[in-house]
Amino acid sequence: MPKRSLVSESRLKQLQQQNAKYIITCYENEFFCENHPDGKCTRGFFSLFLQVVYGIGFAKRHGLPFYVDFSNLIYPYSSRKGGDEAKNFWAEIFIQPLLSTTDKPIVNQQFEVYPLRIWNRNHLRQLYGFLNSGIEFNGALKARIEEINIKMAKVKTLGVHFRKTDHFLEVRPASDEAFFKQIKNKIPGYDQLFVATDDSNLLEILKKKFPGKIWAHDCVRSKGSLSIHHNEEHKDGLLLAKEALLDCITLSNCDELILSPSNLSYTALVFNPEVKYTIIESKVATWKRLKTLLGYHLNRLGIRKW
Repeated sequence: MPKRSLVSESRLKQLQQQNAKYIITCYENEFFCENHPDGKCTRGFFSLFLQVVYGIGFAKRHGLPFYVDFSNLIYPYSSRKGGDEAKNFWAEIFIQPLLSTTDKPIVNQQFEVYPLRIWNRNHLRQLYGFLNSGIEFNGALKARIEEINIKMAKVKTLGVHFRKTDHFLEVRPASDEAFFKQIKNKIPGYDQLFVATDDSNLLEILKKKFPGKIWAHDCVRSKGSLSIHHNEEHKDGLLLAKEALLDCITLSNCDELILSPSNLSYTALVFNPEVKYTIIESKVATWKRLKTLLGYHLNRLGIRKW
């Protein structure tokens, strides 16, 4: 894979074509999707969302208009029209100009948009700028977000994202007790605890441990190790995407956060780079995070390109 901070001359010529439009999508096998040959992508929503944010940044650096297209495959969040033809679920959540017949589509490459999690305030602020200038929610979802913002302005809220189900396949998790200890230490200073989790059993445990303090959205959750978006019982993928976004944006509006080393947690910081937060993670996850951060700093200093 080419280094993400270097763009070849041949690629620059492609990007500089007349009427070039940068297409952000999960392309072929560049994002390690095993089911691409079968026309499916199994990536989580915020892996795709962060790819879009990085893609917007890349397009802006090269002076390109962009278009987000997740209709090339069947995603966990795709709705259908007629038979198996997938609609672009992004266009059903966000507002974007349509492609025109004069556009010259240039599809993103992995090194340009790979959704790295770089836990650095300045980097998060930069991503927020890309998000704020390039992503616009549709009317219904925008109204729901405004309702949540009004509600949260009236109370002091501690937020926790407790990623469970299949997250252990990505990185070794911290113990549940490590989360409970952090919540217990911090909750006395807050009116309520907003909980974002994919595990229904965990939510019930928290309600018992912190009675009268818990607030959570009414949304689809799992009861085992199978992630929500991989569960065939949940057919409404578009609903799952919207619920995940509402959880993430609600987290971003909390006064302080307790986070998992996950894409949803990270995206909450992209929505609000200034919020105070603590990451609850295993030593393996800490090393992985710091290794990525080191590469980011070395690249900025010109010592190493990545």
